[in-house]
Amino acid sequence: MLKAIETVTVINRTTENGIDVYHCHILQGVSWYGQNKYSPDTGGLKAAKLHKIRIPAALLKGYIDPDQYTIAPDKTGLWTLAPGDKILLGQRDTITGAEFATLARTATACTVLDVHKNLYGLNQHIYIEGA
Repeated sequence: MLKAIETVTVINRTTENGIDVYHCHILQGVSWYGQNKYSPDTGGLKAAKLHKIRIPAALLKGYIDPDQYTIAPDKTGLWTLAPGDKILLGQRDTITGAEFATLARTATACTVLDVHKNLYGLNQHIYIEGA
């Protein structure tokens, strides 16, 4: 995969016994691309950053669908991608709730908006759009 050289941390948030718990999963060899998008607004142009992330199929060890992840009793070694999860450029082993909330305001993190599973053909990968 072209430019799949980045290390990212996928951060899944779950609720266990009424408490938010954050699980970090580190992936090395991911493609990360940021693009500025503009749309007309009443005061001019409105800018937004769109992140396009591709995770090669070779890195999908431990990946399960969001529905399976939610009901898994032990999430050790497991991870998923669902809207609302965060992806951070770089490596992070743990994160607090306050840090998770501030990630949306940084240039090196994004919130997952959509997940596309392109697991066919020669270049199998999962494609994520985030903002």
